[in-house]
Amino acid sequence: MIHMPDVTGAVVVGLGDAADHWPELDWAAHEATLRSRPLHVLRAYQLAPSVWPWETSVAEHDINNDLREAAQRRVDNALRQLPETWPAVIANGTIVAGDARAVLRTAAETADMVVVGSRQLGTLAGAVLGSVSTAAAGAGTGIVVVVGSPPGLEGDRPDVVAGIDGSPVSQQVLAFAFDEASRRGRRLRVVYCWPKDTLAEMQWRVAPPAPERAERWLAETLAGWQEKFPDVTVVRQVVREHPVDGLVRESASQELLVVGARARRGRFASWLGSVSQGVLHHATCPVAVVHPLETEEADLTQD
Repeated sequence: MIHMPDVTGAVVVGLGDAADHWPELDWAAHEATLRSRPLHVLRAYQLAPSVWPWETSVAEHDINNDLREAAQRRVDNALRQLPETWPAVIANGTIVAGDARAVLRTAAETADMVVVGSRQLGTLAGAVLGSVSTAAAGAGTGIVVVVGSPPGLEGDRPDVVAGIDGSPVSQQVLAFAFDEASRRGRRLRVVYCWPKDTLAEMQWRVAPPAPERAERWLAETLAGWQEKFPDVTVVRQVVREHPVDGLVRESASQELLVVGARARRGRFASWLGSVSQGVLHHATCPVAVVHPLETEEADLTQD
């Protein structure tokens, strides 16, 4: 059983393994500032039984103590860094004994959002979405932001980009994306990816443009949101491309990419579909994964 602190309404950041800098910490602190929310820094620690099969129970106890102390040092270091850059943030931190994936999934149930990082391999290799990031992004509830790459440069005025597909969760994606664009003073680009014309590619003829009804549907879908957020400049895009390729290209070095998770039939849980996983692995900006509301998932179980 995981003994979690109360993180209700907080922006929760799961600290990664970086020695002295966590991009996810800066992103979460900025978000907490924008939302006037407290920031809660989490670090999980656990001794995997298979890692030390030759050790005695006494040695394992000592190793667990070392792991706990190392986790506490990371949290303490993070809390010391925050006032230098984010003096207005109200922050606290906790170490939790347990698997990091389970800890973050539990936090996502009550937190305002959960922020995690992913490993960096340089500009050519990009980011590697580890098991912890994957599990957190696949949490059954809430909003999870994976900071695998930094946002675009401030001077370039990067956009918030939202990918929608007409599914029920698309409205939640738009709600979060419009809110983020408004808080950050960014333009919002809403992208719907129209499938490629494979036959045209095979027969060397020009692919037809996306039908007018797709453009019309997108305009109608956004009309109410634009009235609610008149301060947000909106750009509509219907892109003839696979959703992963289209969203990764359109979000290159932007402020944030927002996508929805898929509901799992028959259970109150969400899972990462191929599009969500694809953009998380290849996007060159932070990615927010928005999970369906339980009421929407419940409707799907009736099908």
